[in-house]
Amino acid sequence: MDNFYHSSQNCLNQNLTRYPALAVGLPLVGGFISASPSIRSAKDYYESLYKSSWAPPSSAFGPAWTGLYLSIGYASHLVASHTSPTALTLPSIRSAAQTGMGLYGLNLALNFAWSPIFFWKRQIGAALITAGGVFTSAIAVSYYFFKVDEVAGYLTLPYVAWLGYATALNYDIWIKNAKGPAADHARKFGKDANKLGKDVGDAARHAKSDLHHEAKQVQDDAKDAARAANKNAKNAVNNASDRLDRELR
Repeated sequence: MDNFYHSSQNCLNQNLTRYPALAVGLPLVGGFISASPSIRSAKDYYESLYKSSWAPPSSAFGPAWTGLYLSIGYASHLVASHTSPTALTLPSIRSAAQTGMGLYGLNLALNFAWSPIFFWKRQIGAALITAGGVFTSAIAVSYYFFKVDEVAGYLTLPYVAWLGYATALNYDIWIKNAKGPAADHARKFGKDANKLGKDVGDAARHAKSDLHHEAKQVQDDAKDAARAANKNAKNAVNNASDRLDRELR
């Protein structure tokens, strides 16, 4: 892994700095090649899976990934331009750029591995683990890209957001479709969590109702006490007035 990290770092730094088209084309071509072994059956397989209502249609993935690959591809070019020894860049920024590009290469490798695992091998659990790696490494890439170039950092944000959504979708599909002890345990945990959430919600509603009732009772008691005090005060004033009148007579 360490050798791959450094080799990808050097390769990307040397080429993406000079060729913006290569920077943009690398994720596009890599994504297409990684998906091509399963592209024929991907739509049918995806549509056959149990999914939540918030899952997008299969037709949305192509345009979404195209836009995201264009965005991160150009962001990588902006960051790679700071890795050259001849670039007018502070050593700390150059070091951050080199680290960011190494993480970017790792992120792309994990990204390209996901489609064959999910659609070709149909290993939803393994794909979920891979998706978690893609999402985590994308956050790290975004962090280092921001340190180097603010525009490049912002260009990575849609990619990170989409990967978070895609990882959640992968988890949801795994819960609803996977078989085996791990999936069964996760489903049971999910049901228990939902039941706990419902119990907590019911308890909160009952507590709110009880507090509202008690507050109303206190308010009513305060009104009664105020009315009684007002009545007693009026009676006291009237009695005092009557005594005064009798004395004056």
